[in-house]
Amino acid sequence: MSLFPAYGSNDEPAKSETVGKPCELAWLTNQSFIPFTLNNEPEEEQQDTVDAVADTSPYRDDPAHHQTNKESKKRKRKEKKKHKKKQSKRTNRDGNSSGSSSSASESEQTVASVQPPVRISETDYYTDVDALRIYLTVEKLHRPACPRYRLSTTKPLGTPAGHRGTVDERYKRYYRVHRKARENRVGGAEKTQSEISEQEERMERSLRTEETAEKWIELIRFRQANPLPNLDNYQNHKRELAMIERARHRLPGDAVLLDLYLEAIVRVHPTDEVLELVRRAIAKDETNVQLWRALIRNKQCSMAQCIVPDVLRLYESSTRALFMARRSDETMLQLFKNCATFCRQAGLCEQMFGMVQLTLSMNVSGRFGGGGGGVGGDGLFGSPEHYHQLLDYEEVILRSGLPMNEIWLRIETLRTAFHYLPFGGGQQLLSDPQRIVLNEDVVGFIYPLINKSYSFELTLIVLRLMKYPFVNARHFEAADCFQVEPFEMDYPEQLLPLLLDVSRNRTYDRELHRFIKGLQVSPSYLNTNLAHEQYLTMVQQFLTLAIDHFEGEQSALLLMLYLQLERTLVCWEKASTAASNFDEQKAKLIRGRVKTLLKHTHTSNQNNLLVYAEYGLLEYELTGLEGGAAACRKIFDTSVQVHCANAEHQSTLEEKDEQRHALFSLVLTMVELLLLNGHTTEAVHTLTKLVLSPSEVTFRSAGEEPLLPSNTSKLSALQKLNDQVNLAVRRETDLGSTAPTVEQYFRPTPLITSLKAYVFYLTLIRTEGFKEAVRQLETLLFLFNEPTNPRHRFLREQIYELYMQLCNSRVCGWKVNTERPASGESTRQLLDIVDRTLEDFPSNLYALRSIVFNESVPWFQLRRLLGKHLSPKAVLLMVIGARFRANADNAVTPGETDPYKQRILNLLADAVKSPSILALHQNALLWRLYLRELFDQPNARPGYSVLEHCRRVLYAALEACPWNKALYLDGASVAPQELSALLDLMMEKQIRVHAIPEELAILRNE
Repeated sequence: MSLFPAYGSNDEPAKSETVGKPCELAWLTNQSFIPFTLNNEPEEEQQDTVDAVADTSPYRDDPAHHQTNKESKKRKRKEKKKHKKKQSKRTNRDGNSSGSSSSASESEQTVASVQPPVRISETDYYTDVDALRIYLTVEKLHRPACPRYRLSTTKPLGTPAGHRGTVDERYKRYYRVHRKARENRVGGAEKTQSEISEQEERMERSLRTEETAEKWIELIRFRQANPLPNLDNYQNHKRELAMIERARHRLPGDAVLLDLYLEAIVRVHPTDEVLELVRRAIAKDETNVQLWRALIRNKQCSMAQCIVPDVLRLYESSTRALFMARRSDETMLQLFKNCATFCRQAGLCEQMFGMVQLTLSMNVSGRFGGGGGGVGGDGLFGSPEHYHQLLDYEEVILRSGLPMNEIWLRIETLRTAFHYLPFGGGQQLLSDPQRIVLNEDVVGFIYPLINKSYSFELTLIVLRLMKYPFVNARHFEAADCFQVEPFEMDYPEQLLPLLLDVSRNRTYDRELHRFIKGLQVSPSYLNTNLAHEQYLTMVQQFLTLAIDHFEGEQSALLLMLYLQLERTLVCWEKASTAASNFDEQKAKLIRGRVKTLLKHTHTSNQNNLLVYAEYGLLEYELTGLEGGAAACRKIFDTSVQVHCANAEHQSTLEEKDEQRHALFSLVLTMVELLLLNGHTTEAVHTLTKLVLSPSEVTFRSAGEEPLLPSNTSKLSALQKLNDQVNLAVRRETDLGSTAPTVEQYFRPTPLITSLKAYVFYLTLIRTEGFKEAVRQLETLLFLFNEPTNPRHRFLREQIYELYMQLCNSRVCGWKVNTERPASGESTRQLLDIVDRTLEDFPSNLYALRSIVFNESVPWFQLRRLLGKHLSPKAVLLMVIGARFRANADNAVTPGETDPYKQRILNLLADAVKSPSILALHQNALLWRLYLRELFDQPNARPGYSVLEHCRRVLYAALEACPWNKALYLDGASVAPQELSALLDLMMEKQIRVHAIPEELAILRNE
């Protein structure tokens, strides 16, 4: 017999109901019994039914029973009214959660009116005899399906204590797993589809009233942010493209609409159709820069279309068409930079340096050209026919007995490291004809500059092509020619400026050194690379010639870049060893080169205080503050004395202001070194003398600490610094939206110099100085807050860096009389200012270093903060930080997977597999790092094929960057089974190959 009669067998005869005995029905007269009805009968009918049933009881003739029955009826009516009130409140609260339709309720009422009166015993308890299919599948229980109270608070790890979830955030016991579509939130509430449609109709009506490009762009952005839920991605993209085409038909000359159109056709059409559409548009307007860039970008980034000579022909055609249209020099320089970067990444270094040599000799100076007037030769960018060191290395590799894939990989890397300059000899090189680059091969990419003042920008672009590590990337926003392409920053040397910060955490230097060493690509100037001597000599000679060619401020800036390169190499070599002292013999060679350069440079450079500040920092890295007979102190002290002696000969007021700010910058550099080495009293004394009497500033008193100045002197100096800051703020406000020049991006700004001196001095002499300094910085950030103003962006980034430096110094605790921060307060404040900085400047190295190299910040918080502002540099630094924490932890037992290893893999997978962020998806350096991390899994789980996973990721990387030669070389290491396929691809794409396995097999047999 079934437990439920409705789902049992129908063979059993229905049993007749027996009338209960009077004693069994006595409970009906109990006062606690409350009759309920299942139907919606009127109250009078229900009462009649109850009375009819009651008359059949054996007590119907008893008068005492009638009296008791009347009293119980009154009491029941009162209780029934209370119950109805409670039931109505609960119904209003739960709404229509029962899920029953109105039609079903009406049918139930009809059936209830036709059926005969039901016995009271079955009014509440009845037998279910109908088998309904709806009860076979239950989607969810009706509310409340779970208790309304919670025994414990369940929060994700890291959620703030005061966090309260939204109204919809509740825990359900029974539910179906559905992916909730993201909808726009306005004021914290989700928009329904009807509201979205109404808003779109209002925007279209407004567009019909006044048709402008801004309204069209707003409507397109709105449609992109609110796709139709009943359409798939492809149909929504087609819908967006149709609207963009309508807008371009009405406003064909708008540049923003053209950008939106070029982005939309890539999501809708295949690559060959996209190229055809862009070519048709170029045929109508050959002078449009956006169309040429889109054509080159789609051709270059397509696996099926990317053939190196074909892409170079597009660069040549675009350069010729835009030069004939008299486009700006910035546009021509940007095309030159992109073309030369493409050649370097495809392995065509000879062609890249041939282009560099020809454009420098044409637009800067003939001294950069070859000896014979052509490409190569005996000039700066010439290469000899043979390198004896290369031949010896190849002989060793061929005799090593390694497998052929390893032999090919090593010899290819060797020849790439040595053969990067064009060979300008007269005879033919039968062994490698591609080393010969003629003027006819590169003349199509080179055109003369209309304005020769852009020669300094061209020099900086050439330094970027040589992988020069610029200390800051602020000058990338100075002009369109410096604009960074998504595929451009593919070399790890861009992280070397982290070594130039004197206040850095030096425990991370060793891990940074290992990271860069593992990912560097030949040719390079780092000593961990073969043939680095020749490349470093070429870079240094190029800088020396540029310093001699340019004059004034430009020459001084190039001299500072030369000194920064020397200091970078010193820090690099110190990071490779555990010893803190630098080799004295090498230090003498470096000092000799620098002194020779300073002796033969322009007179203006010999009197430039910023140059001597860099010279002092170089000596600080070589010998420290007190080592080497206090050579660092002598350099700074001599510079101050010479400046004070020459101050009387300065005639104009502008020259005096400029020299005063240069003196402040020099002294502040020394003050930072004093604070880092614990000489706080001397730092306060120096700042006081700098403001009140600059001629008395000296740094030779290394033996004993000077006395602190009096309170009167401190207040006077602080007031003068405050006045100086206010004056600098007024001058910057008067400049308005005037864009800074390229030279201003490389030197300290007067406002930032004065502000730095003020906040340092305020923090050092007052107990509440840190809070006052923070208020001053916040005031200036509020004052310069226009995101479209280039001058405001230029100042805001430097103010943010000063803010973070102040927070870092508070954490380190180098203050004298300031208050001690509460536990965790300084870290929270630092995280907040880093978050604000990265929101505006996501690639700021100082902000990234401040948080990644801070061991007090847990990984989940680090990932959450940087995940909002993810950039290639952020990913690289997070990998370095994870490796350092994994090595410092050492809590993983042998045979187990390191948790930081999995975190690195997850981070890189999320970064490179996001096609919407081109700066990450088309960055070959991130793909190479991901491949190496996948390959290095000694404790992979059983059944997991590392080589197969590496093979799939390798082809995904080649799909994103099909022209990058370094990816093919790394693929030969992590997926050796694909060597023949990779060589076929390189031959098909016509990427530069120095050796082939068949040639090496012949050489090995010989």
